[in-house]
Amino acid sequence: MGEDGRVSTRDPEPLDEADDDEALHWAGDEARGQAAPRLRESATPASASATSDALASGETPEPRRTPDQTALLAATIVFGLVYLAISIGWISSAQLLVYPALDLLGEVMWQFGEFLAMVAAALWFAATLTLTPEGIRHRGAKRMLALLVGAVLLVPWPALLYWIGSMQ
Repeated sequence: MGEDGRVSTRDPEPLDEADDDEALHWAGDEARGQAAPRLRESATPASASATSDALASGETPEPRRTPDQTALLAATIVFGLVYLAISIGWISSAQLLVYPALDLLGEVMWQFGEFLAMVAAALWFAATLTLTPEGIRHRGAKRMLALLVGAVLLVPWPALLYWIGSMQ
């Protein structure tokens, strides 16, 4: 709006591009020689050339995993498959069991309990991965202990007992 209250149809003034460049720098960067971020130098010349080649091609070099990190990843994948089997066991258990009463509230609660049993393994697995992030101490031991406790607690007993009973 103009000063007299009318809407202006003029194009706005173009922005000065020098102001845009100033937004990317801190005051005094040029004086300290920090116009661009510095990369940490690597210990070996071979890795330095690989890093510079990767940076020149626009890729970021991936950090290598230690044997402990590889073992933790493999164990987490194995536990993920165990938890998938537990979820499948609870889905088949829900098909085996029938609610014995006739009231509506009891039936709804029974159905909700079956649903929670089916998703409990996935929720436990996701919660364990979320609550054991990168930076905590003894992350691998805490994660494996939580996954082991969850696998023992969430065993689909109805399906397991049905399977054992059908074998005899």
